[in-house]
Amino acid sequence: MKALLIAEKPSLMRDIQKVYNKITLPYTIDFTSFVGHVVELKEPHEYHAEWKKWSLDLLPMMPAKYEFRVKKSAYKVYKDIEALLKTNQYDFIINACDAGMEGENIFYSFYKKARCALPVKRFWTSQTTDAAIRHSLEHLIDENDEMIRNLRNAAMYRMIFDWLVGLNLTRAATVKGGRTIKVGRVMTPTLAIVVKRELEIRDFVPTPYFQLELDTGELKALWFDPIAKTNKIDSLEAAQVIQAKLAPTAFVKQIETERKTIFAPSLHSLLELQKEANKFYGFTSAETLKIAQSLYEKKLITYPRTESKHLPTAFAKTIAHQLQVAATLPQFEQVAKHILSNEAHIQKTMYTKRYVDDKKLTDHHAITITDVAVGKKTLTPAEVKIYELIVKRLLAIFLPPYVLDKTNVMLLCGEHHFKASGNTVIDKGYTVLYEAQKRKEERPLPLLKEGQQLNVHSSQILSKMTEPPARYTDSTLLDAMFHAGRFVEDKTLQAILKDAEGIGTSATRAEIMEKLLSIGMMMREGKSLAATDFGIDVIRSLGNHDVVSPVLTAVWSKKLKDIVDGSLSSRQFYTDMQQFIHDTTAKMKALEMTVAEKEVVIVGKCVTCGDSVVEGFKGYNCTNKSCKFYISKSLMKGKITPTDMKKLLAGKETREILFTWKSGKKGKAKLKLNGEKLEFLFTPSRQQKK
Repeated sequence: MKALLIAEKPSLMRDIQKVYNKITLPYTIDFTSFVGHVVELKEPHEYHAEWKKWSLDLLPMMPAKYEFRVKKSAYKVYKDIEALLKTNQYDFIINACDAGMEGENIFYSFYKKARCALPVKRFWTSQTTDAAIRHSLEHLIDENDEMIRNLRNAAMYRMIFDWLVGLNLTRAATVKGGRTIKVGRVMTPTLAIVVKRELEIRDFVPTPYFQLELDTGELKALWFDPIAKTNKIDSLEAAQVIQAKLAPTAFVKQIETERKTIFAPSLHSLLELQKEANKFYGFTSAETLKIAQSLYEKKLITYPRTESKHLPTAFAKTIAHQLQVAATLPQFEQVAKHILSNEAHIQKTMYTKRYVDDKKLTDHHAITITDVAVGKKTLTPAEVKIYELIVKRLLAIFLPPYVLDKTNVMLLCGEHHFKASGNTVIDKGYTVLYEAQKRKEERPLPLLKEGQQLNVHSSQILSKMTEPPARYTDSTLLDAMFHAGRFVEDKTLQAILKDAEGIGTSATRAEIMEKLLSIGMMMREGKSLAATDFGIDVIRSLGNHDVVSPVLTAVWSKKLKDIVDGSLSSRQFYTDMQQFIHDTTAKMKALEMTVAEKEVVIVGKCVTCGDSVVEGFKGYNCTNKSCKFYISKSLMKGKITPTDMKKLLAGKETREILFTWKSGKKGKAKLKLNGEKLEFLFTPSRQQKK
């Protein structure tokens, strides 16, 4: 027998082929690969010519049968694989796309477009180590396996549903609003979350308040109202009255100490890794996903696109291999060897449901390192940081908990109460791994006894202002998307959102955020994310439409999960989907959209045809539709600003811009247009000048 194995990417294909050449199987394999998605759903006008027109009368658009077209960027890849299938030399195909819903989508979209009828076997692994690849080759899963079949159906219907929502609601909103307004099942409620925060910030009116600080020399304490549970004083006059009544001494009225035992956090899901990388290093969620994918392809970590924070029992039994790899890293050698010296503790930890639980697995387990050592592999500085975060999480679960005493002291000075708080670390536990990331030093209180008298050295009135809520960062927005139930009041809907794990998935949330940035509905201000006026107008115009609420995406995500679990039939999902598209499009058509016209920024005259060149979301393009002149705003991670573009079109050189080459090397250069092409102008080094 002979099989054709199709991998999702060339790198994975080569890894599998390398292992295949070392083993013997009862069949032979030829190898080829996609480059991610090679086909996509057809555009509306490819079903019906009249659907090219953007008209409310044509909505909703729902083809009787969904068809695919070859992506222009992957045309040669598609044709090469199609030609292999037409040789009729294969008995079956091996689907070696990523083990998950999207991998199923990539393979079966191609399979349907190519009208292939060959049986399919599934290559399924969460690791790309040689041992994992060999095991998967020797234990291929049949395409009719219930889990694989349900996953495949859910993948297809998710793609179609998102296509229908985006197509119909985007067209309706655009026609009503007079400019392109993209609408999406996950994208729009995410925008609504950011807009809500932005409006809270804009509408916020700072309110002055005061605090009274008492200094005894040994500690500082703030005035506190034990009935209202506040340390804020409304006016300066009231603070001055309290200050005037203070006695020269204070005594310790009450001491309350609570011991906190904090165990190491669970292992990383992609969401947790993205949040941690943003918090510690400022990486965007998209950057973290890209780095993690690179580490996965280098066989150093397990599959990164996972919702799970737990390990399966079978994997946990061999965790010593991963710990031995951690011990090869100089910065973790001592800790890892200490853990490895106590096998009984390792086994005890691996029986803890906090970290190992087969019932809490999704289609993949938590992210952790593999049994492949870094060795002489070349990692970028960013890859080192992400890899170390994953190593730390693994080591942390085997270390003691972080133990501290949280102490509150209540003082009485005259008639007024003052409160001081402090923490005393009893055992650093697993936090010894995170000393470099610690931002707040633990500040213990001095040893005190109830009834002890303290001399008052001084007191001062502190003038403060209330502050608006902070803008979202990548980390906090990811968290808000995951915990979207916070934004609805209905308990039943909260439960649905919790079960669906919020809106989007770990693999798509970063993409959604980047899309909102690219279409100008959100913008970055340093590490913060802010809604633009355009984004605010869109959400205000949509009002209470279903697509604004996180409930919509949660309900449909739950239905997709039910397909995967086998508790909902694909046919029922399709029927529900058709009715929903009809109803929600009708609601959109009835809305009045009030959105400001897009501001046109002209940066100069086109060097090709002489027409105006304008600034777009991603680049600068000629307003003449037949002219193909275009320059991206981002080139090798260097940013081309409108000022740079104006200089280029005027025949001048830009400022020096920092670029990053494929090798990772960075360097500065100026840019200049030579006809339509950009040229790099490098400043001679001091040595060259000599």
